Amino acid sequence: MDTNTLQSILKSGLDRFLSEQFEKFPREDLLKVDLHCHDCNSDEPDELIGRILNMPETWMPTKRVVEELGKNGCEALTITNHNNARSCYALQEKSMDVLTAAEFSCWVPDFNIGIHVLTYGFTPEQEKRLDKLRKNVYAFQEYACANDIPTIWAHPLYHYATDRMPPMEFFDKMLLVFERFEMLNGQRDTWQNMLVKEWVDSCTPEKIAQLSVQFDIDPERYCRNPYRKSLSGGSDSHMGFFAGLTGTYLYIPDLQERLKTGSKSQLALEAIRRGDMIPYGSHQNSEKLTIAFLDYVCQIALNYKDPGLMRILLHKGKTADKAVSLLVSNAFAEVRRHRITMSFINIFHNCLLGKSPSFLKKFVVSSAYKPVFEDVVKMAKEHQSGKGFIAEEYYRSICSINSHLNELLFSRLVKKITKAKWSRQMDAPSLEKLIGQFELPSNIRAYTEKSDKKHHGIDLEDFLDGLSFPFLASSLLLSAHFTSARVLFNTRPFLKDFSAQLGKYQHPERALWLTDTFEDKNGVSAALQAMHREIKRRNLPVDLLVCSNTLVPDDHLVIVKPMCEFSIPLYPEQPVRIPNFVELHNLFHEREYDRVICSTEGIMGAMGLYLKHAYSVPASFFIHTDWVMFSRKVLNFDKHNQNRIRRFLRMYYSAFDRVFVLNNDQRKWLTGREMNFMLMIRFALLRIGLIPFSNPNRYPKGKC
Repeated sequence: MDTNTLQSILKSGLDRFLSEQFEKFPREDLLKVDLHCHDCNSDEPDELIGRILNMPETWMPTKRVVEELGKNGCEALTITNHNNARSCYALQEKSMDVLTAAEFSCWVPDFNIGIHVLTYGFTPEQEKRLDKLRKNVYAFQEYACANDIPTIWAHPLYHYATDRMPPMEFFDKMLLVFERFEMLNGQRDTWQNMLVKEWVDSCTPEKIAQLSVQFDIDPERYCRNPYRKSLSGGSDSHMGFFAGLTGTYLYIPDLQERLKTGSKSQLALEAIRRGDMIPYGSHQNSEKLTIAFLDYVCQIALNYKDPGLMRILLHKGKTADKAVSLLVSNAFAEVRRHRITMSFINIFHNCLLGKSPSFLKKFVVSSAYKPVFEDVVKMAKEHQSGKGFIAEEYYRSICSINSHLNELLFSRLVKKITKAKWSRQMDAPSLEKLIGQFELPSNIRAYTEKSDKKHHGIDLEDFLDGLSFPFLASSLLLSAHFTSARVLFNTRPFLKDFSAQLGKYQHPERALWLTDTFEDKNGVSAALQAMHREIKRRNLPVDLLVCSNTLVPDDHLVIVKPMCEFSIPLYPEQPVRIPNFVELHNLFHEREYDRVICSTEGIMGAMGLYLKHAYSVPASFFIHTDWVMFSRKVLNFDKHNQNRIRRFLRMYYSAFDRVFVLNNDQRKWLTGREMNFMLMIRFALLRIGLIPFSNPNRYPKGKC
């Protein structure tokens, strides 16, 4: 592993920090506890789409979480559900020694930001008061401090801001409001966790005094010990199987003697109040969160109930949120209709929890799906082995499952394309009719009337036979990858600014250029090859990525093998190559890119937009083909379909942050009446590799 990469620097920094912390106290006086985990009583999500669809954050029973905590070595027990301690009370009623706790969703009114606050050792009466006060974090913290109720700011760099990124002033003020911070969160990547550590380390008594004057706040108003900042850890597990793998060692002097007269929960509370805490855990990227989201998707599919159209339409939220909710609702309704997919989801979910399928299941699985089945069963065996570090093994199995599903999907797809009549009949006139069908009718009755299954010679039911399961299953895997990256990096611009202000762990500046035309015999490929030579000569922070079976990797040239490759009769000189999206997803993170450039509108263009939204990075597009002219002169489309192509291109190009053009004609077309782009169009002039990297936010959203 390259020791100069950000990830290697983060890993070595985390390992060194945890080792130093562990040497501070005698091991025999440390009590191991996961200070942040959830079960089925976290039933009101902060995320708006979850509330619209009326879904809890997890269906995981309390018993399962307690079992996992014990299995992973936790000696004290607590469960921190959102805005309630019902699970703690229920366990206490069963005479179990449990530290009462909850994760309260609090609001910071002067910054219009939502944060999560872990809170411990309160009574049922105090819980009611805290629940009322959480709408104002200052009142919440003042009450907690006055009543000696210790609090921890959970995942400080993950917050809920309604309109903008929080300024550094917000974090400065929170240093006066909190004295304990969750530094190691099991569902966040090491970059965020280590930035929290460096930020808290920078908080000296002198800084507290200076901030006290700046904000006119008495340091002891919200904190019992405002000049001593403490760090904790927690798994933040909602699915159970990671509970206890990340957590906190609490220092209790003469622990063994104290246990003779006191309970573990009471001793743990005392240590949290004092701030005698050592976080424990391991280096991670997005694997745990991907696995957690994947299991959450499985739980939704298994427990899904239609929320109702009126609930979606009338719920508070933006139109875009309601549209996404409607799409998600229909997607899960479709998944539940597919018997094979639901069987796979059920087995997959159980294996994640360590439950192997019955012996007979192996014999009823078709030979095509046996590799997938074996990878799923492997996860259950890893869980049963009790190794503790299961995330890496789980993730390897998931990637293997994804590869098997894609190979199956695309091998069947290519066979169907080869055999299907439409592959020979897809001339310009039939393509024009097909494009016309994308214009959905506005008349509701049109959707209730019966329609012919065949469309221009295509029997859709026959064509889709055998494709549904691998497509749906691989889509679920990809959606989990997308969602985990989206959650981790939705504040990437802020994280870059935050690291720059700290002067620590700054993300490298490097662009990934996606193209489908590098090895073709035309002017565009010649220009790209010349660009690659110039990038190599100057060792610019740009890599070109091409999907190919024939090209050889080179400096600044990344080659991925296509999952499938086929040609269409309409445009045989340009093969369609489909890469493994999960492979590209991981590659983007592993090679630490921070922006995307695309120069083709096809599969790579779609991947570019996927990466833009998954990793919250700027994406640029380099226009080299006039598709409206192509549709008119080569395909002989009529005016209506030319307009459809133009509208699609307008929507497509506007999805990018910047657009590069080759000449004044393209610029006039994009900014003219037909396209109506109210933005600046930069000339590419075959010099995209020379774009300055010093300021990634130089051009605001919607400009190029």
